[in-house]
Amino acid sequence: MFFIAPLRADDEDFNTQLMRATVKVGHEKSTGTGFILTRPDPAAPKRVQYVLITAAHVFERMTGDEATLSFRKKEAEGVFKKESQTIAVRAAGKPAWTQHPSEDVAVMVVTPPAGVDLPALSVDLLATDDTLARFKVHPGDTVSCLGYPHRVEANDAGFPVLRTGAIAGYPLTPTKVTKTFLLSINSFEGDSGGPVYLADPNRATAGPGKREDARLILGLIVSQQFLDEELKTIYGTTKVRHRLGLAAAVHAAYVRETVNRVR
Repeated sequence: MFFIAPLRADDEDFNTQLMRATVKVGHEKSTGTGFILTRPDPAAPKRVQYVLITAAHVFERMTGDEATLSFRKKEAEGVFKKESQTIAVRAAGKPAWTQHPSEDVAVMVVTPPAGVDLPALSVDLLATDDTLARFKVHPGDTVSCLGYPHRVEANDAGFPVLRTGAIAGYPLTPTKVTKTFLLSINSFEGDSGGPVYLADPNRATAGPGKREDARLILGLIVSQQFLDEELKTIYGTTKVRHRLGLAAAVHAAYVRETVNRVR
């Protein structure tokens, strides 16, 4: 396991950090999105461990035992090149990932290729009910997500696509009851597993006169919402699917629970 020095708070904004931490999870028949966070290695707390987080169905729908992660290497200022890594997602037919017992979340320990451009973002960024309350996260808040819709990349270097929208449901907490929340964001195949997050450098927090830099991963994309319509004609019946411009995300609390199950 190798080390990557944590970024200073003033190095770059949270959008850029998460853009760099998000990877395409590829397979010949399906593609999803994942993001990589760090934590102390449970077996050696002074060592950094990297965990890949995605939606469980991203792995479940992959046939075979391997998947490809698309990282980037920085070659010069503003110049990045794709760096792919093959990982084992099954061994003897058994999943190599750890899955949440009830929610669509999967976590794997990974060792990124040496020299890739990857920030050391802590799992402590995953929001809890307490941090949702502290930062007064609410319906109408503008949040962002990162993903690879229909395998689309932002550029030749393979960075993900960023989109923004509003939290579209209520209540958000307690997360053990709500489990997921809706976003006013168009989502597509390939977005599953991508992080949903709040980046607000001057956010009012609970308590009079308090403002803080809010950097919260609120959850990950697990599905898109449709309206299926059946059209009848004299020659037969046709089914039409309409996108509603809504995505569903599972709360970060379940991501934390899954990470904690990995040893």
